Amino acid sequence: MWLDQNILKGRFFPAKSSERSLAKMITLFILVAMVALGADMLSHHVRDGIESIPPMEAIVFAVFVLLYLSFPRFLTLQTVGAIVVILYTVMFFMSLYDQESYASMIFFWFAMLPITAFHILGEKKALVHTAIVVILIILMYFLSHHEVIGFPYYKGFIWQILFGYVALSYMVGMVQKEKIAFEKELEKSTKNNKMLFREIHHRTKNNMQVMMGLLETQSFKIEDPKCQKMLHSHIDRIKAMSYVHENLYTGTSIDSVDMHKYLNEILDNLQKITQHVIVADIDYIRLDIKQSMSIGLLVNEAVSNAIEHAYSVGSGNIDVSLKHHGKEYELTIKDYGLGFDTQREFQSLGMTLIQDLSASLPNGKIDIDTTNGTQITICFSKERR
Repeated sequence: MWLDQNILKGRFFPAKSSERSLAKMITLFILVAMVALGADMLSHHVRDGIESIPPMEAIVFAVFVLLYLSFPRFLTLQTVGAIVVILYTVMFFMSLYDQESYASMIFFWFAMLPITAFHILGEKKALVHTAIVVILIILMYFLSHHEVIGFPYYKGFIWQILFGYVALSYMVGMVQKEKIAFEKELEKSTKNNKMLFREIHHRTKNNMQVMMGLLETQSFKIEDPKCQKMLHSHIDRIKAMSYVHENLYTGTSIDSVDMHKYLNEILDNLQKITQHVIVADIDYIRLDIKQSMSIGLLVNEAVSNAIEHAYSVGSGNIDVSLKHHGKEYELTIKDYGLGFDTQREFQSLGMTLIQDLSASLPNGKIDIDTTNGTQITICFSKERR
């Protein structure tokens, strides 16, 4: 992770993006070239002194160092990629032409050039680059054959290089083509899965709506106020759960819920049935389905209890907040009413649900303070320790 983020410059690009992958690949090619050139220059220096280091090699090494230091603050991804391919191409032909200075590097550049071209330029541009390299190799052969330029190797060697380069480019291109095809298939499969998940959540939410409608209809036929109250409590609980599924099929993610939007929907629904003022202070947090469902039910239950029991006359405020502090989260529901007898209230269904739901959260801890109204504080983590 540290290597990807810092050495390979991954932190400058969005996570899991194609730009991030390409940036890391380009940076890796720069570092590999720097190491290879540095080792070759050191070898020249140890063997024959600093004067024996080829000037072109030193210049290209310096350019690679500048590229590494400048990217991506001062140079774009496309610019750096193009420069890297050009430098690899130059060094390939220099090692092919000047045996005395670059003999030890010819096979390094021979192997790395097609790999670099196909990974950085993409299939179409890399094929054009391969054609240009092949034409230049053939041109070099004819120029040396007619003694326009001197060529240090025997004539058959250049044809071996030519056919070897074409074969290597073809193999690298095939691997890259298979990789791209696999990525497209994976992207298509992921897109289909997302559509399927959204459809499932949509249908689940619709089924919950039907259940709420049936319970609502049933409540009209019941005359006992206690039974009506019980049914409406269950309707609110189902509604709180249905908002999770609604967020999942209408949102951008299929596996996490926007808690700011989700909890505000629950609180807006509860605000419709009370004269008390519900004040929400919810951070922009995304949590997984299980955690968000538990928190939604917790908020629904605690606020419903506050609406019913906090104020004997008049109206008052009910504060709801969800805050995150690093990897820790804090959910608070507070009213400024009468408070309650914890020994008696803990035996009620509502408080039993609140305790059970808080215990289901990762490292969940609940604290209830009744000294000035009632404040329920639930602390939890994103993952279990």
